[in-house]
Amino acid sequence: MLKYSVRVLTAMLLFSVAVFCGDTPKNIIFMVGDGMGVHYVSASVLTMEDDQFTRFTTSGLSVTCSADALITDSAAGATAFAIAKRTNNGMISMLPDKTILKTVLELAEEKGYLTGVISTSSITHATPACFYAHVESRKMEYEIAEFLVDSGVEVAIGGGTKFFLPEGKGGERNDAKNIVATMKEKGYEYFDNVKELKEYSGDKKILSLLASNGLEKAHDRDYTLGELSSKAINRLSNGENGFFLMIEGSQIDWAGHANDQEYAMGELEDFNTALKAVLDFAEKDGNTLVIVTADHETGGMSIVEGNLDGSGMEMAFGTGHHTPVLVPIFSYGPGSEKMTGIKQNTDIGEYLRSFYK
Repeated sequence: MLKYSVRVLTAMLLFSVAVFCGDTPKNIIFMVGDGMGVHYVSASVLTMEDDQFTRFTTSGLSVTCSADALITDSAAGATAFAIAKRTNNGMISMLPDKTILKTVLELAEEKGYLTGVISTSSITHATPACFYAHVESRKMEYEIAEFLVDSGVEVAIGGGTKFFLPEGKGGERNDAKNIVATMKEKGYEYFDNVKELKEYSGDKKILSLLASNGLEKAHDRDYTLGELSSKAINRLSNGENGFFLMIEGSQIDWAGHANDQEYAMGELEDFNTALKAVLDFAEKDGNTLVIVTADHETGGMSIVEGNLDGSGMEMAFGTGHHTPVLVPIFSYGPGSEKMTGIKQNTDIGEYLRSFYK
């Protein structure tokens, strides 16, 4: 009887370990469609022949409020993801009383994971900044750029040369600091054009600033967010411990502010290229958790006209600002089942951080 009990307990223990390990991904890719409410995803699904959102089988919804407002901004919204706490609008990864907590990216770095940040805005913009910087105001982009120097981030791709380079050398810093030069000294390979970035096959850390501020609109670029994402994944997947990568489709939000349907659809198409790159990798890898959500909805967008084949779609916008409506959460891979139901934005942050504590 004793031997039988020991065998049963051993089997239960092994089963528990197997289940636990199965829910612990090696890699995490966290994607933010800035401003991407449910109706934006609906527009993508209803019109795009190869829409990538339909590949997800796990979904939920998120409440997006900040600490001091029903309607969040991107700084407070991304802070909830990065430190799992709500803060006041405008603040970057610090509490309302200015207490600084480590971000999920900083925790991942401490645990020996490789990390990356990609954005179609400036890399110092509110959402990407929340993963590696701590400042009182999102407007402090020159200060935010300096945080990247000692962040340990292996891959940083986006816009923002104006915040990294001094006046007279392609930037707008008036303090004579050359953040790009400093990062080169710390071992970063620097790229200011996509061709050289895509051709690079070395193992140095990567800093790529592809515009003075935000990148060009998706329809005006000759490269996609998917290509940038694939480049980052190729570099980060070389690590033994795994990686954490944040990818932001920033300009879905900008299109919502502008109430511009064509702009919005272009950015959703671009975000789809990143979804494809990420999901293709995750499917092949088998040990990557993908979570896709939004920091808030922008524009109060709704779909008011269209045909069954996806043609003739017309969007209507209720505002030029953010709204407090719930936003979608999509997840794929080990542990994805935890992201179902209605969550707080801080719940998403807490789940991300749980893998690096």
